[in-house]
Amino acid sequence: MPAEDGKVEVRLQTLKDLRRAELPAVTAAAQRIWEQGLQPATIRIRRSYVRNETMKLVEDERKPLPMADRPLSARMIAPKGVALKFHLTQLFAAQCAVKPGKPWFHPYPVEPTVQDDASWAGLVAVHATYKGPGIQSASVATNKRRQLTQALKKLEGLALIRATTGPGRARQGFEMLCENGKSTPAAGIPYSVPSSSEAYLEVPREFFTNGWVHVLTMSEIAALLMWFDALKFDPTRTSDTSIIVTRVTSDTRQGFYGLGRETYETHQQLDAFQLLDVIRPEERHYDGKWEDYKQDTSDLFCHRVTPTPQGFQRKADDVVLEVLQRRDILGTWSRSLNAPVRRHERIKMRPTNKKQKA
Repeated sequence: MPAEDGKVEVRLQTLKDLRRAELPAVTAAAQRIWEQGLQPATIRIRRSYVRNETMKLVEDERKPLPMADRPLSARMIAPKGVALKFHLTQLFAAQCAVKPGKPWFHPYPVEPTVQDDASWAGLVAVHATYKGPGIQSASVATNKRRQLTQALKKLEGLALIRATTGPGRARQGFEMLCENGKSTPAAGIPYSVPSSSEAYLEVPREFFTNGWVHVLTMSEIAALLMWFDALKFDPTRTSDTSIIVTRVTSDTRQGFYGLGRETYETHQQLDAFQLLDVIRPEERHYDGKWEDYKQDTSDLFCHRVTPTPQGFQRKADDVVLEVLQRRDILGTWSRSLNAPVRRHERIKMRPTNKKQKA
Protein backbone atom coordinates (compact mmCIF):
# COMPACT_ATOMS: atom_id res chain seq x y z
CA MET A 1 0.00 0.00 0.00
CA PRO A 2 1.43 3.41 -0.91
CA ALA A 3 2.47 5.56 2.06
CA GLU A 4 -0.14 8.22 1.28
CA ASP A 5 -2.92 5.63 1.25
CA GLY A 6 -1.76 4.40 4.64
CA LYS A 7 -1.93 7.92 6.06
CA VAL A 8 -5.46 8.38 4.76
CA GLU A 9 -6.53 5.09 6.33
CA VAL A 10 -5.09 6.11 9.70
CA ARG A 11 -6.68 9.53 9.47
CA LEU A 12 -10.03 8.03 8.60
CA GLN A 13 -9.94 5.78 11.65
CA THR A 14 -8.83 8.64 13.88
CA LEU A 15 -11.76 10.77 12.73
CA LYS A 16 -14.20 7.93 13.38
CA ASP A 17 -12.77 7.56 16.89
CA LEU A 18 -13.13 11.29 17.56
CA ARG A 19 -16.74 11.28 16.34
CA ARG A 20 -17.60 8.45 18.73
CA ALA A 21 -15.76 10.03 21.64
CA GLU A 22 -15.41 13.72 22.47
CA LEU A 23 -15.77 15.69 19.24
CA PRO A 24 -19.53 16.36 19.64
CA ALA A 25 -19.06 17.61 23.21
CA VAL A 26 -16.05 19.76 22.32
CA THR A 27 -17.77 21.51 19.40
CA ALA A 28 -20.90 22.01 21.52
CA ALA A 29 -18.75 23.66 24.20
CA ALA A 30 -17.21 26.02 21.63
CA GLN A 31 -20.66 26.92 20.32
CA ARG A 32 -21.85 27.58 23.87
CA ILE A 33 -19.06 29.99 24.83
CA TRP A 34 -19.58 31.81 21.53
CA GLU A 35 -23.33 32.15 22.10
CA GLN A 36 -22.86 33.25 25.71
CA GLY A 37 -20.02 35.61 24.80
CA LEU A 38 -19.46 38.50 22.39
CA GLN A 39 -20.25 36.37 19.32
CA PRO A 40 -17.42 37.59 17.05
CA ALA A 41 -18.02 36.79 13.37
CA THR A 42 -14.30 36.24 12.81
CA ILE A 43 -11.30 35.58 15.03
CA ARG A 44 -8.40 37.99 14.62
CA ILE A 45 -4.84 36.65 14.51
CA ARG A 46 -1.84 38.96 14.36
CA ARG A 47 -0.10 38.68 11.04
CA SER A 48 3.35 38.03 12.46
CA TYR A 49 2.00 34.80 13.97
CA VAL A 50 1.83 33.27 10.48
CA ARG A 51 4.25 35.39 8.43
CA ASN A 52 7.80 36.63 8.95
CA GLU A 53 8.19 40.40 8.82
CA THR A 54 11.09 40.01 6.37
CA MET A 55 11.70 37.27 3.82
CA LYS A 56 14.23 34.61 4.81
CA LEU A 57 16.50 33.14 2.17
CA VAL A 58 15.86 29.53 1.19
CA GLU A 59 18.43 28.20 -1.27
CA ASP A 60 17.04 24.69 -1.72
CA GLU A 61 13.44 23.44 -1.66
CA ARG A 62 14.67 20.30 0.10
CA LYS A 63 16.26 22.33 2.91
CA PRO A 64 13.49 24.35 4.60
CA LEU A 65 14.06 27.25 6.94
CA PRO A 66 15.64 26.46 10.30
CA MET A 67 12.95 26.18 12.96
CA ALA A 68 14.03 29.40 14.66
CA ASP A 69 13.52 31.34 11.40
CA ARG A 70 9.93 30.22 10.89
CA PRO A 71 6.87 32.11 12.15
CA LEU A 72 5.20 30.71 15.25
CA SER A 73 2.38 28.86 13.50
CA ALA A 74 4.84 26.99 11.25
CA ARG A 75 6.92 25.92 14.26
CA MET A 76 3.96 23.98 15.62
CA ILE A 77 3.48 21.72 12.57
CA ALA A 78 4.11 18.17 13.73
CA PRO A 79 2.72 14.71 12.90
CA LYS A 80 1.53 14.39 16.49
CA GLY A 81 0.59 16.86 19.17
CA VAL A 82 -2.11 19.51 19.48
CA ALA A 83 -0.17 22.70 20.27
CA LEU A 84 -1.36 24.68 17.24
CA LYS A 85 -4.99 23.61 17.63
CA PHE A 86 -4.84 24.30 21.37
CA HIS A 87 -3.42 27.77 20.88
CA LEU A 88 -5.88 28.77 18.16
CA THR A 89 -8.68 27.63 20.48
CA GLN A 90 -7.27 29.94 23.15
CA LEU A 91 -7.45 32.88 20.74
CA PHE A 92 -11.05 31.97 19.92
CA ALA A 93 -12.08 31.75 23.57
CA ALA A 94 -10.37 35.06 24.42
CA GLN A 95 -12.21 36.89 21.66
CA CYS A 96 -15.53 35.46 22.79
CA ALA A 97 -14.76 36.97 26.21
CA VAL A 98 -13.23 40.42 25.57
CA LYS A 99 -13.36 43.14 22.93
CA PRO A 100 -10.55 44.19 20.54
CA GLY A 101 -7.71 45.93 22.32
CA LYS A 102 -8.60 44.34 25.67
CA PRO A 103 -6.69 41.68 27.64
CA TRP A 104 -8.33 38.53 29.03
CA PHE A 105 -7.40 38.33 32.68
CA HIS A 106 -9.18 35.10 33.59
CA PRO A 107 -8.57 32.30 31.07
CA TYR A 108 -10.05 28.89 31.76
CA PRO A 109 -8.23 26.30 33.88
CA VAL A 110 -6.69 23.41 32.00
CA GLU A 111 -9.11 20.96 33.61
CA PRO A 112 -12.55 21.49 35.18
CA THR A 113 -12.72 22.60 38.78
CA VAL A 114 -15.43 22.51 41.45
CA GLN A 115 -16.03 26.22 40.88
CA ASP A 116 -16.16 26.17 37.08
CA ASP A 117 -16.79 23.34 34.64
CA ALA A 118 -15.45 25.36 31.66
CA SER A 119 -11.92 24.22 30.84
CA TRP A 120 -9.39 23.93 28.04
CA ALA A 121 -9.67 20.15 28.24
CA GLY A 122 -13.33 20.54 27.36
CA LEU A 123 -12.53 22.68 24.30
CA VAL A 124 -9.76 20.64 22.68
CA ALA A 125 -10.45 17.31 20.98
CA VAL A 126 -7.60 14.83 21.39
CA HIS A 127 -7.31 11.37 19.87
CA ALA A 128 -6.67 9.70 23.22
CA THR A 129 -7.16 5.98 22.71
CA TYR A 130 -7.17 3.15 25.21
CA LYS A 131 -3.71 1.63 25.62
CA GLY A 132 -4.67 -1.00 28.26
CA PRO A 133 -4.48 -2.80 30.58
CA GLY A 134 -6.58 -1.10 33.24
CA ILE A 135 -9.78 0.90 33.32
CA GLN A 136 -10.43 2.19 29.80
CA SER A 137 -11.90 5.59 30.71
CA ALA A 138 -9.05 6.31 33.10
CA SER A 139 -6.49 5.36 30.46
CA VAL A 140 -8.08 7.68 27.87
CA ALA A 141 -8.22 10.55 30.37
CA THR A 142 -4.56 10.02 31.26
CA ASN A 143 -3.57 9.96 27.59
CA LYS A 144 -5.42 13.21 26.91
CA ARG A 145 -3.88 14.88 29.95
CA ARG A 146 -0.43 13.87 28.72
CA GLN A 147 -1.04 15.37 25.26
CA LEU A 148 -2.37 18.62 26.70
CA THR A 149 0.61 18.83 29.03
CA GLN A 150 2.99 18.39 26.09
CA ALA A 151 1.13 21.11 24.19
CA LEU A 152 1.41 23.47 27.17
CA LYS A 153 5.13 22.79 27.34
CA LYS A 154 5.47 23.59 23.64
CA LEU A 155 3.46 26.81 23.92
CA GLU A 156 5.44 27.89 26.96
CA GLY A 157 8.69 27.24 25.08
CA LEU A 158 7.45 29.49 22.27
CA ALA A 159 6.53 32.20 24.81
CA LEU A 160 2.84 32.02 23.92
CA ILE A 161 1.74 31.27 27.49
CA ARG A 162 3.17 31.78 30.97
CA ALA A 163 2.39 29.70 34.06
CA THR A 164 0.34 31.41 36.77
CA THR A 165 0.08 28.62 39.34
CA GLY A 166 2.54 26.31 41.00
CA PRO A 167 5.59 24.53 39.60
CA GLY A 168 5.43 21.57 37.27
CA ARG A 169 3.68 20.83 33.99
CA ALA A 170 0.38 19.64 35.45
CA ARG A 171 -0.60 23.24 36.18
CA GLN A 172 -4.19 24.38 36.28
CA GLY A 173 -3.72 27.91 35.05
CA PHE A 174 -1.66 30.00 32.66
CA GLU A 175 -1.53 33.51 31.27
CA MET A 176 -1.83 34.03 27.53
CA LEU A 177 0.97 36.01 25.91
CA CYS A 178 0.85 38.05 22.71
CA GLU A 179 1.07 35.94 19.54
CA ASN A 180 3.19 38.49 17.64
CA GLY A 181 6.44 36.65 18.39
CA LYS A 182 7.89 39.45 20.52
CA SER A 183 7.52 37.74 23.89
CA THR A 184 10.36 35.77 25.47
CA PRO A 185 10.42 33.40 28.44
CA ALA A 186 12.08 36.19 30.41
CA ALA A 187 9.82 39.04 29.30
CA GLY A 188 6.31 38.16 28.18
CA ILE A 189 3.82 40.58 26.65
CA PRO A 190 0.30 39.87 27.98
CA TYR A 191 -2.18 38.91 25.29
CA SER A 192 -4.85 41.33 24.14
CA VAL A 193 -7.29 40.94 21.26
CA PRO A 194 -5.84 42.65 18.14
CA SER A 195 -7.20 46.16 17.66
CA SER A 196 -8.26 47.63 14.33
CA SER A 197 -4.97 49.54 14.08
CA GLU A 198 -2.93 46.30 13.93
CA ALA A 199 -2.22 43.99 10.99
CA TYR A 200 -4.23 40.81 11.44
CA LEU A 201 -5.84 38.06 9.41
CA GLU A 202 -9.32 36.73 10.15
CA VAL A 203 -10.55 33.19 10.64
CA PRO A 204 -14.30 32.43 10.46
CA ARG A 205 -15.75 31.66 13.87
CA GLU A 206 -17.26 28.47 12.38
CA PHE A 207 -13.70 27.16 12.07
CA PHE A 208 -14.09 26.56 15.82
CA THR A 209 -17.82 26.14 16.40
CA ASN A 210 -18.20 23.58 13.59
CA GLY A 211 -15.11 21.63 14.58
CA TRP A 212 -12.71 22.34 11.68
CA VAL A 213 -9.88 23.15 14.08
CA HIS A 214 -10.07 19.58 15.41
CA VAL A 215 -10.40 17.53 12.21
CA LEU A 216 -7.94 19.29 9.89
CA THR A 217 -4.27 18.31 10.08
CA MET A 218 -1.61 20.68 11.37
CA SER A 219 -0.31 21.19 7.82
CA GLU A 220 -3.79 21.94 6.49
CA ILE A 221 -4.36 24.48 9.25
CA ALA A 222 -0.99 26.17 8.68
CA ALA A 223 -1.65 26.34 4.93
CA LEU A 224 -5.14 27.69 5.55
CA LEU A 225 -3.71 30.47 7.73
CA MET A 226 -1.28 31.31 4.91
CA TRP A 227 -4.13 31.53 2.40
CA PHE A 228 -6.23 33.70 4.74
CA ASP A 229 -3.27 36.05 5.10
CA ALA A 230 -2.55 36.20 1.37
CA LEU A 231 -6.22 36.71 0.50
CA LYS A 232 -6.35 39.74 2.78
CA PHE A 233 -2.99 41.34 2.10
CA ASP A 234 -2.07 40.20 -1.43
CA PRO A 235 -5.26 39.86 -3.52
CA THR A 236 -5.17 39.57 -7.30
CA ARG A 237 -7.71 41.46 -9.42
CA THR A 238 -10.18 39.48 -11.48
CA SER A 239 -12.86 40.32 -14.01
CA ASP A 240 -15.43 39.92 -11.22
CA THR A 241 -14.49 42.38 -8.48
CA SER A 242 -16.71 40.56 -5.95
CA ILE A 243 -14.36 37.55 -6.00
CA ILE A 244 -10.99 37.82 -4.28
CA VAL A 245 -8.18 35.66 -5.64
CA THR A 246 -4.59 35.25 -4.47
CA ARG A 247 -1.47 33.20 -5.17
CA VAL A 248 1.67 32.36 -3.20
CA THR A 249 5.01 31.87 -4.92
CA SER A 250 7.63 29.37 -3.80
CA ASP A 251 9.92 32.06 -2.38
CA THR A 252 7.06 33.65 -0.45
CA ARG A 253 5.76 30.34 0.87
CA GLN A 254 9.15 29.34 2.21
CA GLY A 255 10.78 32.67 3.08
CA PHE A 256 7.79 34.42 4.65
CA TYR A 257 5.52 31.62 5.87
CA GLY A 258 8.17 28.97 6.60
CA LEU A 259 6.12 26.26 4.90
CA GLY A 260 7.50 23.39 2.85
CA ARG A 261 6.20 21.84 -0.33
CA GLU A 262 4.20 19.15 1.47
CA THR A 263 2.24 21.75 3.42
CA TYR A 264 1.58 23.76 0.26
CA GLU A 265 0.18 20.66 -1.46
CA THR A 266 -2.63 20.50 1.11
CA HIS A 267 -4.51 22.87 -1.23
CA GLN A 268 -5.81 19.62 -2.76
CA GLN A 269 -7.49 18.61 0.50
CA LEU A 270 -8.72 22.13 1.28
CA ASP A 271 -10.27 22.30 -2.18
CA ALA A 272 -11.89 18.88 -1.74
CA PHE A 273 -13.30 20.03 1.62
CA GLN A 274 -14.71 23.09 -0.23
CA LEU A 275 -12.88 25.50 2.09
CA LEU A 276 -11.02 27.00 -0.88
CA ASP A 277 -11.50 27.07 -4.62
CA VAL A 278 -8.20 26.29 -6.37
CA ILE A 279 -7.59 27.53 -9.91
CA ARG A 280 -4.96 25.36 -11.58
CA PRO A 281 -3.10 26.65 -14.68
CA GLU A 282 -3.82 24.55 -17.76
CA GLU A 283 -0.14 23.57 -18.08
CA ARG A 284 -0.03 22.18 -14.57
CA HIS A 285 -0.87 18.57 -13.76
CA TYR A 286 -2.94 17.48 -10.75
CA ASP A 287 0.25 16.65 -8.81
CA GLY A 288 1.62 20.16 -9.35
CA LYS A 289 4.16 19.37 -12.07
CA TRP A 290 4.45 21.38 -15.28
CA GLU A 291 4.30 20.23 -18.88
CA ASP A 292 7.64 20.79 -20.64
CA TYR A 293 8.95 22.74 -17.63
CA LYS A 294 12.20 24.62 -18.07
CA GLN A 295 13.87 26.92 -15.57
CA ASP A 296 13.66 29.90 -17.93
CA THR A 297 10.06 29.33 -19.07
CA SER A 298 8.29 32.70 -19.26
CA ASP A 299 4.67 31.64 -18.87
CA LEU A 300 4.67 29.89 -15.50
CA PHE A 301 1.76 30.77 -13.26
CA CYS A 302 1.01 29.76 -9.70
CA HIS A 303 -2.16 28.18 -8.47
CA ARG A 304 -4.75 30.81 -7.68
CA VAL A 305 -6.99 30.45 -4.65
CA THR A 306 -10.31 32.06 -3.81
CA PRO A 307 -12.29 31.57 -0.57
CA THR A 308 -15.61 29.76 -0.34
CA PRO A 309 -17.58 31.84 2.23
CA GLN A 310 -20.10 29.10 2.99
CA GLY A 311 -17.51 26.34 3.33
CA PHE A 312 -17.00 26.57 7.08
CA GLN A 313 -20.71 26.65 7.86
CA ARG A 314 -20.95 22.86 7.50
CA LYS A 315 -20.07 20.30 10.18
CA ALA A 316 -16.40 19.57 9.70
CA ASP A 317 -16.47 15.89 10.63
CA ASP A 318 -19.29 15.10 8.18
CA VAL A 319 -17.46 16.81 5.30
CA VAL A 320 -14.00 15.43 6.02
CA LEU A 321 -15.30 11.90 6.62
CA GLU A 322 -16.99 11.85 3.21
CA VAL A 323 -13.91 13.20 1.43
CA LEU A 324 -11.56 10.76 3.19
CA GLN A 325 -13.77 7.81 2.30
CA ARG A 326 -13.80 8.92 -1.33
CA ARG A 327 -10.01 9.42 -1.25
CA ASP A 328 -9.61 5.93 0.20
CA ILE A 329 -11.62 4.42 -2.66
CA LEU A 330 -10.62 6.55 -5.66
CA GLY A 331 -7.08 7.50 -4.67
CA THR A 332 -7.59 11.21 -5.43
CA TRP A 333 -8.79 14.24 -3.51
CA SER A 334 -12.14 15.18 -5.01
CA ARG A 335 -15.39 16.92 -4.17
CA SER A 336 -18.81 15.36 -3.95
CA LEU A 337 -20.81 15.27 -7.16
CA ASN A 338 -23.39 17.40 -5.36
CA ALA A 339 -20.86 20.14 -4.57
CA PRO A 340 -21.79 23.64 -5.78
CA VAL A 341 -20.22 25.08 -8.93
CA ARG A 342 -16.81 26.58 -8.24
CA ARG A 343 -16.98 30.34 -7.94
CA HIS A 344 -13.92 30.94 -10.15
CA GLU A 345 -15.43 29.19 -13.15
CA ARG A 346 -17.23 32.41 -14.06
CA ILE A 347 -14.23 34.76 -13.79
CA LYS A 348 -11.19 35.57 -15.88
CA MET A 349 -7.81 36.42 -14.48
CA ARG A 350 -6.34 39.78 -15.40
CA PRO A 351 -2.79 39.68 -16.77
CA THR A 352 0.01 39.53 -14.23
CA ASN A 353 3.78 39.75 -14.53
CA LYS A 354 4.37 37.36 -11.66
CA LYS A 355 6.28 34.45 -13.22
CA GLN A 356 7.57 32.55 -10.20
CA LYS A 357 6.83 28.85 -9.72
CA ALA A 358 4.69 28.01 -6.71
